[in-house]
Amino acid sequence: MDLRQLRYFLAVAEERSVTRAATRLHLTQPPLSAQLARLEHELGVALFVRHRRGVDLTEAGRHLVDHARRVLSDVDAAAESVRRTGQGRSGRLALAFVPATAWSVLPPLLSRFHAARPDVQLRFLEGHTDAVAEHVRSRRADLGLVHLPPGGAASGVGPDLDVAVARREPLVAVVPRARADALGDRVDLSDLAGEPFFCPGRTVWGGLAPHLLGACRLSGFEPALNEVDLVQSAVALVGAGLGVSVLPASVERVCGPDAVTRPLTRPVPVVETGLLRRRADAPSPPAQRFLRLALDTPEPDVLGPAFARTRRQ
Repeated sequence: MDLRQLRYFLAVAEERSVTRAATRLHLTQPPLSAQLARLEHELGVALFVRHRRGVDLTEAGRHLVDHARRVLSDVDAAAESVRRTGQGRSGRLALAFVPATAWSVLPPLLSRFHAARPDVQLRFLEGHTDAVAEHVRSRRADLGLVHLPPGGAASGVGPDLDVAVARREPLVAVVPRARADALGDRVDLSDLAGEPFFCPGRTVWGGLAPHLLGACRLSGFEPALNEVDLVQSAVALVGAGLGVSVLPASVERVCGPDAVTRPLTRPVPVVETGLLRRRADAPSPPAQRFLRLALDTPEPDVLGPAFARTRRQ
């Protein structure tokens, strides 16, 4: 007894006619009758009573109808589930990320991904850059989202992980609102050389201090750094008038009323947000979808042609 025979049997049972069932199944009558005869022979019982107007189910036939419907329904559901999983429309995706991406890069990506794949179960792991890399390396996470140190993807996170740049953003000065007008529309960092500089530590940004140091050195001075745990802490201390900072431009979203951002007068290297994945493993279909969404930007990537960005005309 195979699935094809069960489907043929149900069609005949529902149509009460071999002829009508053959039309429904796009078959001729002889092969359909032959399959029914084989099924009855295999089961050792008659499933139909044949007469001139068509067929009627025997007691055994009525019993088989219930079982056949359950079996075929389960098979169809399994096939659909497999298709959805293979197409990335269901399944699981574990994402590790550094906290600062939770209010900058990650929200729009998650919004687009959830709209495209609402049935994928998402799991989140939050931590500093080294922890994110370890989550990906140990397969606790499929992908990791981190801010890269100066040198970007080329600086690497180990030979077992690939890095792709998902976003680049400029550094900006973060200053107290009370001083913003005096500093003008753009800030020359040399005008802030005597100020304390608040800098979130590597637990959040993967080492923003080198970015800030590099920007200040390009302006000709060595800043006095005060490291804090969170970007929000750095912004709050600036807003209180205790110093200044240099942060990626997306920090404007958490500045509040007391701190403002200003572009820099001198060009400095940008801060890159990178996606990590295991080099040795083929990504799951949900991970593939997330990668394509994340890399659908003008930025270059290093993950290879399988994840090439959509080229808009």
